[in-house]
Formats: sequence, C-alpha cells, structure tokens
Amino acid sequence: MAEIITIICKRTVVSTKPVQAGKSYPLSVLDRHMEHNHVRMVLYYPSMGAPTEPGEITGRLRESLAVTLTHFPIVTGRLQKNDNDQWMIKCNDAGVRMLEAKAKGSLEEWLRKFG
Repeated sequence: MAEIITIICKRTVVSTKPVQAGKSYPLSVLDRHMEHNHVRMVLYYPSMGAPTEPGEITGRLRESLAVTLTHFPIVTGRLQKNDNDQWMIKCNDAGVRMLEAKAKGSLEEWLRKFG
C-alpha cells in the first residue's frame, strides 16, 4: 500500500536568544488542573505546485517561531519534578519539533471525507 503521508524534513526550532541557565517555573494550580488538556497543532497549507528543497516552504514559519520562543521560553521547557516532588518546567533551550510533510490528495478531499 502506498504511503498517504511522506515526511519531507524534521527540524528542531530553538529560541533566537538562549534562556537563563537553570531557569525553572513551578506549575500553577491551573496548570495542574489542565494536565490532560494539552495542545497539539497541525497547520495545513495548500501546495505551491512546483517542487522545492526540503524546508524551503517552512523557512519563514521556523524563523517566526524562533522569535516567538524568545518571548515565551517556557514553551521549550521540559516537565520535571523538583526536590519536593512538585512538577515544574525547566527551561533548557531544547526547542520544539517541527515536521514538514506532504500528503496525497488535497485538504478539500480530506475535509469532505473526515470533516
């Protein structure tokens, strides 16, 4: 069976400025209540038609995400427990994962079938 989705490239986007070493943020009461409500985001864009180099289409998106992460470094942090066994987010400049993929068919076809 042919692949429906082909991964073109995988990249890690990091902040344009490093985070203060060892910086951590304790989770608030609201954070702890929202544990099971996290956000996964998929952005769909129409094909530009002509073949491109891997990562060429997502270049601007990567650049703007890197600038955004500079203002919100907590997004790139990792969950850890502190010495009191409480959850916290430790900032480590690990970045966020970004994938560029190509799918067979069109977004309109997919929405008709599954939307």
